[in-house]
Amino acid sequence: MRTETGVEVRVETFLRAQFSISPRDSGFAWDIDIFERGYVDSVGVVELLAFLAREFGVEVPEEDLLSDEFSTVAGIARIIRRLRAASGRPA
Repeated sequence: MRTETGVEVRVETFLRAQFSISPRDSGFAWDIDIFERGYVDSVGVVELLAFLAREFGVEVPEEDLLSDEFSTVAGIARIIRRLRAASGRPA
């Protein structure tokens, strides 16, 4: 059983590896806007969505993709948990 932060850790690990975010980058946190801060750009969104589909087996609907919630690691994790719960699968 994963902890409540398991999804966040997996998303953060992907973002740090894929977008070369240093572990020493003190500006990166689960509650900051990853797009406004420049960590992920429009091409990166496609890569992030592919990762979420592959890692968690979810397709993020447009209304979630365009929501403010999708802009932070914590918000993405909440979306993943909600989508997986709706499909009857644990995160």
